[in-house]
Amino acid sequence: MFRSQLKIAWRSFRKNITHSLLNLTGLTMGLTACFFIAIYVTDEYSYDRWIPQQQDVYRIGETVKTKTNPAIRFASTPGNLQQAIMVYPQVATATRIFEYFNNAVVGTGIQKQIVEKAVFLADSNMLEVLPYPLLAGNSRTAMNEADGVMLTAEKAEKYFGREANASNYLNKIITIGDKHYRVTAVLKNIPFNTYFRPDFIISSVAVNRQEWFKRTTDNWHGTAVQTFVKLKPGASAAAFEQQIARLAYQYVGAEIKANNQDYTYFLQPLSSIHLYSNLRYELSKNGDAFYVRVLSFVALFILLIAGINFVNLATARAATRAKEVGVRKVIGARRSQLITQFMIEACSMSSMAFLLSMLLVMILLPLFNQLADKNFTITVLFQPLIIGAGLGISLIIGLLAGVYPAIVLSGLNPSRMVQRHGLQMKTQFLRNSLVVTQFSISILLIIATIIVYKQLQYMKNHDLGFDQSQVLVVPAIGGEAGRNIQTLVEKFKGQADVISVTASGNVPGQEFGNNLIRLKNDPEKKTDCRLLSADDQFFKTYNIKLLTGRLPSMVKDTSNKSGDIMINEAALPFFGWKKPEDALGQEFDWGWGKVCGVYQDFHFNSLQQGVTPMVIFYNSGWLGYISLKIHTRNTAATVAALGKTWQSVVPSMSFDYFFQDEAFNRQYRAEQRLGQLFMLFSVFAIGIACLGLFGLASFTAEQRTKEIGIRKVLGASIGGIVQLLSKDFIKLVMIAATIAFPLAWWAMSTWLEDFAYRVPLSAWIFIVAGAGALLVALLTVSFQAVKAALANPVVSLRSE
Repeated sequence: MFRSQLKIAWRSFRKNITHSLLNLTGLTMGLTACFFIAIYVTDEYSYDRWIPQQQDVYRIGETVKTKTNPAIRFASTPGNLQQAIMVYPQVATATRIFEYFNNAVVGTGIQKQIVEKAVFLADSNMLEVLPYPLLAGNSRTAMNEADGVMLTAEKAEKYFGREANASNYLNKIITIGDKHYRVTAVLKNIPFNTYFRPDFIISSVAVNRQEWFKRTTDNWHGTAVQTFVKLKPGASAAAFEQQIARLAYQYVGAEIKANNQDYTYFLQPLSSIHLYSNLRYELSKNGDAFYVRVLSFVALFILLIAGINFVNLATARAATRAKEVGVRKVIGARRSQLITQFMIEACSMSSMAFLLSMLLVMILLPLFNQLADKNFTITVLFQPLIIGAGLGISLIIGLLAGVYPAIVLSGLNPSRMVQRHGLQMKTQFLRNSLVVTQFSISILLIIATIIVYKQLQYMKNHDLGFDQSQVLVVPAIGGEAGRNIQTLVEKFKGQADVISVTASGNVPGQEFGNNLIRLKNDPEKKTDCRLLSADDQFFKTYNIKLLTGRLPSMVKDTSNKSGDIMINEAALPFFGWKKPEDALGQEFDWGWGKVCGVYQDFHFNSLQQGVTPMVIFYNSGWLGYISLKIHTRNTAATVAALGKTWQSVVPSMSFDYFFQDEAFNRQYRAEQRLGQLFMLFSVFAIGIACLGLFGLASFTAEQRTKEIGIRKVLGASIGGIVQLLSKDFIKLVMIAATIAFPLAWWAMSTWLEDFAYRVPLSAWIFIVAGAGALLVALLTVSFQAVKAALANPVVSLRSE
């Protein structure tokens, strides 16, 4: 019986091949889009969940408030917090992690040193809190030695070559900065879905006796380290958080109050950091839970459109099979057999769509990885959750598509069903409602795509207050390059096609340090300021406007302990100055110096944030980047010449560089990915909706064949018939636009609120989206309408 029903299902598929292919293609596209989004969303939510006992691990963050500043939330804390919390009974252990001066130069003495970004210092008990698996070495002793370093298998192979056994890497010597370290452990390559992904980890034992380390970590007012704590099983994180919230006041409460500040500590579950954090001084780029939720809704919308399409076309086509069902009932078919037949046909179609979508995902996965900045492999498709959900959804859609015709048609009187004109099922309202829903979602996605794109273009083209075009940046961090940075600057100045050269501690777009700055003669006036060390060519190279005063002197004034310092416009109100000239000569406390100049505000971070107070000073020990303004008429030759100059001064290190504008715009990668994904899935959505509309238009034209023939015989024009068949569908799209516009306005207004600088929601965006959807729908329907209008009326009437 089942074999016979499968044969009938296949014959039905072949008999209505156009309808069947439209239905199959729409559902396949929908499931493919949903598979991609499901893989992406599942990965984003999986961060750090692979780490053993991660449910007991938390990071401690800090909120700092002052009278003049809004609350600033830091991912880092004072270095002595870790020891202070060890007395609490809920704590199993705690560890500290901090970056090794942002970047470090690494080498083995055989090849040139290379700048590595993922170099960290950590306490010797780090693996007790974050038990990353080792391929070689002892997890209990690997971090106990002052000259020990752990590195990943990938980096071990990079610097020492491939080894059959990871134990062969142990005790090999590698140079980081100016110091030699011995490999004490090899980490298994850390999965990409991990917040803290180090390549090298040096034990804090190596530096804990150095003066700079003591100053940095023994300071309740600093935010130098990230503190991770593992609680005992069953311990209440909420109760512990409440206990430590004001812990700093037990040690430096008087100082905090004297500075009119407020310190509060809070806990973040390890598995939530990637999506729900994004604080100042994160160890890696965070995701965004909002974007993940948006994509989840997009997947739901596309699935809804594809499901509506499938059900809509199935119910439309079912009306033409009323006579077939009537004949079957007359010759003895039971109702249960008819229901089973319809269900098998619908579920077979949806199962085929499921298999085809799996195949498409496998083929397109490399392109999706590039688009989403991920590293998925085909194995991710075969997770039980993904397979089960995909198969389950496709079968549910199949059942929904089959249940209505199965139950309604199988229960009707066969004498009515075998009449000449068959059964005219009253499904018009249902189909119209489903079409409106489809196009409402499609228009909403089109509007979202346009606004995301416009916001990205606005951020890229907005006046940043400085000129980053034609600026090439050469990292000169640590080691031989750090010691010779001034020599490099002078050598680069003499290069052809180099307009100007400057050395600085950071460049725009990077994370800047911060400190509390207050007036010496009025301690009540203070604010948190970002810090930048730069030489006197920084303003020329980046074309930053000086409003008043002069640039910082690069010659140390031995007669005065206070050096020169510059402030931006944003800092003026915090110190009570109404105009830039009021700030000149004013001295800051704690040895920060006297104001020598005031410069125009510039955006040193993403436009998602407003401009905040910032000070610029010169300290030769705080320089790490060389920025060069160059002519771009022969960039390749200029870069090659700079590389030769670099090798003549720093032969032990490889020459590395990047272009400032490209690096700055990388801050918007999350928004760029969102825009690209929106565009991709909007195309999917509108494509699926049009397939459904095409199928319904075809069905409508077929159902009205006799009417069209009579109208043509009576003199109706082709345009009149096209209008007749199109107007109902056009009305539905206009209703869909009316529903989508307010929803899109609310959703995108909410999204834009996160940007300090944003585009307005112009009416033309909504008009273009609505008109575009209307045009696409009109073209889709008109194709079938024109085809029907051009048909020979004699043939049309004869067929009736």
